[in-house]
Order: sequence, then structure tokens, then C-alpha cells
Amino acid sequence: MEEKCIVATWLFKTDLSNLNAGEGSTNLKELKTYKSGLPYISGQSVRHALREAIRREYPDNFRCTVEFPCGNLKDCWLCDMFGYLLPSEGAKRWSPVKASPALGQIKSPVATDMILRLVNDIECPLCNEKINPLVKGVREEGKKEIKKGAKLKCPKCGKVFEAPYDIRQAIAYKQLIENIYRVSVSIDISALGVEEVPIIEGKGTNAKIIGIKYNDLYGNNSESERKGRIRAILGAISNISDFASQSRELTNATPDVILLSIQKQYNHRLSSALQMDEKGCVNPQMFKETVEDCLAMPGTKIYAGFISGIINNEEDMIPILNDAELKTKGLVLCNTPREAILEVIKLFNGETINENAKN
Repeated sequence: MEEKCIVATWLFKTDLSNLNAGEGSTNLKELKTYKSGLPYISGQSVRHALREAIRREYPDNFRCTVEFPCGNLKDCWLCDMFGYLLPSEGAKRWSPVKASPALGQIKSPVATDMILRLVNDIECPLCNEKINPLVKGVREEGKKEIKKGAKLKCPKCGKVFEAPYDIRQAIAYKQLIENIYRVSVSIDISALGVEEVPIIEGKGTNAKIIGIKYNDLYGNNSESERKGRIRAILGAISNISDFASQSRELTNATPDVILLSIQKQYNHRLSSALQMDEKGCVNPQMFKETVEDCLAMPGTKIYAGFISGIINNEEDMIPILNDAELKTKGLVLCNTPREAILEVIKLFNGETINENAKN
């Protein structure tokens, strides 16, 4: 394969959410923030969400966990795509899939939500009455928490019995914010399935590394295997969702505006193309020059897709995306972010470009 790198950079808009809380105090889940109080989601959290999106579609291809890696690059997508560290074996692997933090782009107010875990009724073991253990007269006066074995009094039969377990009504608070986040992911295509083995000359104190041997562990079906894993990573970007606090809450983190480049040189230049100011506008001149700079790399193609209403100065961006000269150089405008991703996936299926793309 001539392609060495894929870079995807996108914007996604959230409603009120806290996708990656900071340390905070024991009863407050604070937003993680950077310059001037803008929120961000750590790169580690982005990688976790991407891993889970891939795992949902291909569970049988994950042979281990992050905590206990197996190091089997050929058969385990987790170790191959995201790297590992095996101190006991003195082995490690750099990750072919890299992710930036998701950086909040706009100024918006912070809201605070109360998280309340209510106490369930318990049953009096003597008369079977359902009672709230925190009601006045049931628990000992002045006690906010009830430990297992503490004395409780049933208001119906008047008998005293022991609390069957620790009882506490937990109250906490969580900071929430609406925002537009910018995030980037890169795929080092040539590193997928490839193991780096040092070539050592001499023994003992005289041993020295004279080079590196690169073993392609995919074997005879190397190209098709590599393309399959690339398609899985790109598909996961379309469905990324497993950030923090998503066990019960629902927040959309899939791309609303996306650029994807397929490159014959490994380079992350495209990741800065969608920087916003705090009013939600992208600098059109910087955007155009960044795209032009990336397309100057031989053999580079950039696929773009967007949903209206995300970028405040959208009217300045559309003429650039429709620029005939940029299209001649390799810019392909698609109808939606998902369509742009599907167009890139098709390239690694051996299929031709969709004629419905806005070219």
C-alpha cells in the first residue's frame, strides 16, 4: 500500500454534558478545563471511546484488555491498533492510532446538576411493614447515616430491630456545559501489523544495535488484513460514544463537521484546520491555507462533510469547500460527515468514489 497515514479531524456539538470529569471534591464532578475555562476531554478518554466503538462491532477480534495486554499483533486488534506495555517481558509497542484531546471551542456558561441516590424502603422483620429508614422516629435522632446493625424502630409495631445494611442517601453535584469540541485521530497505516525487532550484533557488554528489522505479522494476506482494520477504525469514528458518564446519560459525540486526509506521507498538519474562536467561527483564511498545505503533499486527498448550523461563519467556509482549484488538487466535498467517512472506507474496499459526492 502506498498510503502511509490517515488523519481525521472533526467538530461535534454537545448538549449539557460532562464527558470527562476532573478530580474535584468528593461530592462534585468538575469539568476538566484549559485556557480561559474552556472544557476539554482527555486524549486518553477519546482513545477509550474509540476502542469501545471498535469493540462493539468486532468483539471477537479483541483478545485481551488494556490492563492485561497479550502482545499478539496478528490476532488481537487491541494490541495491534492501540499499543501495549509488557514490563515483565520488556516489550512495548507504540500506538499506530493516536488521538488528541477533544478541546472545547466556545465560551458558554456552566450549569450544576444534583445527583441524588434515594434510599429504598426496608421491611420490618417483625410486622413486615415497609418503612423509610430515614424518617424521623425510625432512626436514632441526629444520625445522617445508618450503619449496619444500628437500632431502628418500626412506626407501626413499635418494635426495635437492627439495620440489615449500611444506609445512606447520597447527594452529589455535577458540572455540565454545552459546547463544540474539536478532536483529531491519526492512523499510522504502515505500522499496523508490523513488529519492530532490533538487530543486535555481539554479546554481553559488547552487544550493540546495528539496525531495526520490520516483521509484517499479517503474512500472505497483509494488504487485505490491514485494509480491514482501517475500515473498522474509520467506522468507529462514525459511531463514537463511550465517553465518561455515558452509563446512563446520552450525548452525541459523532462528527458534525469532518475532514479526512489520505496521505502518502505521515503528517498531522490537517489536525489544526478546524480551530474555532470562542464565538464559534473558523478562520477561513487559516482553514484554506491549511487545506492547501496538506494537499501539497503528493498523492493526498481530503474528504469533507458537514452538518449545517455548527460553524457560525458557515457562509465563509462553503465557498472554500466548493473551490474548483482545491477540488482539482484533491478536495472532495460530501453531503454529510458519515458519507465522507464512507467514501474513505470505500477506498480501502477497492471501490470507486461515490458520484453523489459534491464534487
